[in-house]
Amino acid sequence: EPFDAEKLMQRLGGTISINEYVADAKKTAETIADILEKESGKIHFSVKSADKKLGLAIKKELKARGKSVRYVEPKNTATIIHNNLVESKSNFIIIENEIFITVGVQNIEEFTRRDYGRPKMDDKSGMLPPKLARVMINLAGKDTDAKLLDAFCGSGTVLIEALDMGYANVVGSDVSLKAVEDTKKNMEWFVEEQMITAAYAIHNQDASALTKTIKEHSIDVIVSEPYLGKPLSGRETKQQIMGQTKELTELYARTFISFAKILKKDGVAVFIIPTFKYKNECVDVNCAEQIKKAGLEIVPLSKESKTLLYHRPNQHLGRRILKLKKQ
Repeated sequence: EPFDAEKLMQRLGGTISINEYVADAKKTAETIADILEKESGKIHFSVKSADKKLGLAIKKELKARGKSVRYVEPKNTATIIHNNLVESKSNFIIIENEIFITVGVQNIEEFTRRDYGRPKMDDKSGMLPPKLARVMINLAGKDTDAKLLDAFCGSGTVLIEALDMGYANVVGSDVSLKAVEDTKKNMEWFVEEQMITAAYAIHNQDASALTKTIKEHSIDVIVSEPYLGKPLSGRETKQQIMGQTKELTELYARTFISFAKILKKDGVAVFIIPTFKYKNECVDVNCAEQIKKAGLEIVPLSKESKTLLYHRPNQHLGRRILKLKKQ
């Protein structure tokens, strides 16, 4: 069915591009040349394929047809954006002998602007990538009229992404006064820059005592990356890592109890729990029992696993995403 690819890309966080099937790749160069030949003026195009010579073959075919043409090397998403290849419908991808045209692409420049262009950042306490924040908000599965809370708001990444996605009622909270001040300044910057109207409040409060500043049963959705422990160097002993997981389990247990109090019935929380790399194994913070005791249940995020793992190669820390629902 027809859909607005550009609008969908504005909502998604982890999707690089949306591509539409156009033809089987039997005579690939000729087929793509047939599509591009209809364009007037100089043709700019790109093609991603296992056949590294395909781009030049298409260019040669178009020149033989009397067309002025420029082949753009498909290096990255920025290449597609800067050459306006989505608007001209001239970025092609070959997948399993089928030809696709790119109809939507991730706006990496906007993500970068919201990440590095905001007035306040704190890389010492760890920075949640805006793309991941947006993925987590989407995983919550709530409409934009929901009241959203980030109980560990840091510098406001989740809240800013929520506002950009259309949420108009957001709440932030953090035990750190600096984090609260940073979030306020970043929120003011974003609201003014985007010229939007939004209801938001930022509290200086420990996540285990949220009811001191937030009414019980008043929040629809919580999206948070909590304190993930001390930064690791990779030289820690397993005993040291196990000690850190124990401390974090205790912190999260108190947090889950607090979440259960402020969430509405059927309210959800999308929460990150760290997993630590020790040699060739992963050491998890196991909170299943604490989640159940708090009156929450884990909602599986796939058929294969209850959680989703966000992890880059060679990092000592991975983020395990959980979706929790109030029982």
